Amino acid sequence: MRRAERTERWMRDPALHAVEMGEEFVMMGLAQGEYYSVKGVAATLWRHLAEPRDVTELCVLVAAEYDITAERCRADVEAFLGQLRDRRMVLAAS
Repeated sequence: MRRAERTERWMRDPALHAVEMGEEFVMMGLAQGEYYSVKGVAATLWRHLAEPRDVTELCVLVAAEYDITAERCRADVEAFLGQLRDRRMVLAAS
């Protein structure tokens, strides 16, 4: 799985139907033909992807909500974005 590039800006695919249920998001993608569920930090990232963001912005937002530095979470954020991209759940924003 390719990691998301740091300078790319990403946002949720608007065709993906997502419902926030407490601290969790449940999504259904017609193009993907699958249901997805994210919670915890992944739900936080999903929430922040409502508008275009790059890896640095996402790391700063996560660091503000959790007891971690932006630098320390970078690899995990990049990997998660890569997974979302591979599943066609996010789009590169222009």
